[in-house]
Amino acid sequence: MEPVLLGVLLIISFMVAFAIGSNDEAMAPAVGAKVFTVRTAVAIGGLITVLGAVSMGGNVSEKVGSDMVRGLTLTTEMVFAILISMAIWLLVASATRGLPISTTQCIVGSVIGVAVFAPFVGYTGWGIEAIDWFVVLEVFVGWIVSPVIGFLVAAAVFALVRRSQKQVQGLTDLERQERLAAYGLAAFLIWTSLSRGGNDVANAIAPLVVLPDFMGTIELGFIAFPAVILPLIIGGTGMALGLIVVGRKVIRTLATEVVSLSPSSALAASVSVALIMFVGTLLGLPLSGTHVLVAALIAVGWVSATPVQMKQVKDILISWIITVPISAVLGVAVLWVILGFI
Repeated sequence: MEPVLLGVLLIISFMVAFAIGSNDEAMAPAVGAKVFTVRTAVAIGGLITVLGAVSMGGNVSEKVGSDMVRGLTLTTEMVFAILISMAIWLLVASATRGLPISTTQCIVGSVIGVAVFAPFVGYTGWGIEAIDWFVVLEVFVGWIVSPVIGFLVAAAVFALVRRSQKQVQGLTDLERQERLAAYGLAAFLIWTSLSRGGNDVANAIAPLVVLPDFMGTIELGFIAFPAVILPLIIGGTGMALGLIVVGRKVIRTLATEVVSLSPSSALAASVSVALIMFVGTLLGLPLSGTHVLVAALIAVGWVSATPVQMKQVKDILISWIITVPISAVLGVAVLWVILGFI
């Protein structure tokens, strides 16, 4: 690909990564439990996100990139359409309502929309048959099963915590337990952000990893490294900046508007998210950390009999339901506009 076009693609991928970072709510439990301030949460989350993207982002990128379209090579126009449509919907959801939508759903919807629409604008070999629906089904099952498991794990962990708290004597012992939970929460959230960085960066760079330019190695003197490292670094940096600059609003939504949290309840939710996202990332499964976290927060509220703000949960669920079709429609619209200019 020509250097200018490649540079533009990398810039757009950075913008998409920025949009993804703006919708990153991984640190919300620590803010809700008053363990971190919002400023501290976004600073730590941004740093860990970059590390996770570079070290763990390769496997998931292939799942939502080449695997979904049966190994076909996306054209430059298709890649532009997918990335731009993702960025539009993520930024709209983050900046207007602070809703934690699923970035994985964004890219799946965009890829499906562009691939199915492609034959209508002259691309051969594309269409419904170009989509590997088994991969799509695998991803959809992951979206459904992972929050269910997240709910059950969070409920089980917090039930054990509550049982332990009932056995302590005096307020001092209870405060000591909550202090220990706060330390544990910080550790698990760092782990979660590492896994989320590896999982979510795929949503920004997946269309790039199928390009020949990022297959093989890059040599700098005596040093050789996989070419895919370049988009991983760009994606991780974009996500970190998006979290720091815009992500505060989404963090506050889940920290304060779903259920009231203590360090111990936030820890139970974070243990669930960390375990599921870590395993999913290692297996190359494009899970939604947003789905898992919201389910885990509902679980700890249910166990502690703390009121859950169902109106906010309903708004989040609606945003999840409409994300795939909206992303597909945006992908089609952006591709049509791009081809119109060409």
